[in-house]
Amino acid sequence: MASGEAGLVRRTIWLLRAVAAHPEGVGLSEVAREAGIPKATCYRVLTVLERESWLTLDPVTRRYRVSLGLLSIVGGLLDGGGAYGHMREVLRGLAGETRETAGFDVLLAPKVMVVAQVPGPSLIGQTLKPVPRTQPVWATSTGKVLLAALDPKQVRDDFAEEFAAHAPQEVGDLDSFMGSLAAVRARGFAFAYDELEVGAASVAAPVQIRGTTPYAVWIGGPTYRLTRGRIDEVAESVMKAARQLSELLSNTDIDLPSGLGRR
Repeated sequence: MASGEAGLVRRTIWLLRAVAAHPEGVGLSEVAREAGIPKATCYRVLTVLERESWLTLDPVTRRYRVSLGLLSIVGGLLDGGGAYGHMREVLRGLAGETRETAGFDVLLAPKVMVVAQVPGPSLIGQTLKPVPRTQPVWATSTGKVLLAALDPKQVRDDFAEEFAAHAPQEVGDLDSFMGSLAAVRARGFAFAYDELEVGAASVAAPVQIRGTTPYAVWIGGPTYRLTRGRIDEVAESVMKAARQLSELLSNTDIDLPSGLGRR
């Protein structure tokens, strides 16, 4: 590795350490000072890390925090016996019980981010995608669950323009979609059929943390296996896993940031 490349890797590590030392968030000037890196260089590296979803940047306070994207990559190594490891155990149990791939998402408006994923035992007809990744909030069961947890007025105010520009025709107009969110709140789970992609289905439930709903757990698979007749059955398993994750994350110091999930 060339000396310049090695230096860039070292600076990136220093910046990640500096940001991780501030779970409440840290501004550009402070992190540059603590890492001992020129502010301009610091900004360029932080911008790349944010773009790659390793860090999040609060649009109001302009403070950086370590993101779930980074946790999903190194969490198993750094916290194998702790909260992250236990979270993956819950997902493994859900995948084994439903025989479908299970995952954990966070709302990073206007999308949802898949931050953890455990493959099910039946992968025929299913191609696993990389993690972390972002997906449309309108066309996913987790997106529906997370939007249903927000105040309906907030959803209309914050998402109407985005909905008009990007929502698939399958979900109908905004009024129809808002009505579907009310149904999600009433039954405690959401599902998506042929919405994210033809032939794919998913079921999700909200993960509540100390009175908020920033996360969702899901299972997904091909529609020929995850049939509409199985929805209620697998939803019970997904909601059980959501309760387990809610209890786990409510009793840890891990803060997994989301864009609009906290209110």
